[in-house]
Amino acid sequence: MFKIKRYESGLREIYFGKKKIFKIRNSVKELRFILNNISKKIDVLVLDMVESQQSKEGIYHFQYLLRRAHIVGKYYEIFYEFYLQNQNGKKVVFVDCGAHAGVFSDVALACGGICYAFEPNKYLYAFLRDLYKGNEKLILSNQAVSNKNGKTTFYTYANNAVSDGSGIMRNNLGVGYEVEMLDFCEFLKDIIQKHHKISLIKIDIEGAEFDVLDSLIEQKLYENVEYIMVETHERFFENPKEKIENLKSKITKNNIQNIFLDWI
Repeated sequence: MFKIKRYESGLREIYFGKKKIFKIRNSVKELRFILNNISKKIDVLVLDMVESQQSKEGIYHFQYLLRRAHIVGKYYEIFYEFYLQNQNGKKVVFVDCGAHAGVFSDVALACGGICYAFEPNKYLYAFLRDLYKGNEKLILSNQAVSNKNGKTTFYTYANNAVSDGSGIMRNNLGVGYEVEMLDFCEFLKDIIQKHHKISLIKIDIEGAEFDVLDSLIEQKLYENVEYIMVETHERFFENPKEKIENLKSKITKNNIQNIFLDWI
């Protein structure tokens, strides 16, 4: 049986059963993909230049952090509210699953919150550990968030070991090394017991989010969280439409109002 895998970059891979037999590129789509990435990088550079001329405190800096984390504007007020809650003496607690360069963790800390951050990439973890050294509000773990404990292989691009897209799903990535997996629901139970309520969980774990959310929904742990913001990666699967529709169906069936799949 022939199958075609399609990627956002325009790449097409043709399989006969499990064997890849052909690879082609849609040059027009690839060019658009490249130009879009360049445009995003320019936007970030412009924001950096503007921010460098502004105060390191106050609303301009806070909004800069929100933009840098690629948070959709309609959700900004959630973070303003967390900031206000902290100012009024209420504890706010965040969980950053897939911390990468720390841009969301910076938002959590800017709100005055405690942030539990997970990053399995050994190189990014080293940079994050140095970046947040001495900050007691940032609890950093070099683990891959999963629906079970154990060991697995963490895959990265052969020519960019710290790129977006690395994860515990192979997805045609080149090289890998062993990392520790964390049963996220067990972790969540522990910190719910400690803090009673979690303000916000951000999940960006390159395809592993589907298994994690299945367990979280099954155990109804979402009831102890104000907001769960997820970046989904159904494109990594052979049946992307079915994958995302099944997740949306579970959210609807359980009348869940606090899991958002469009936050970024």
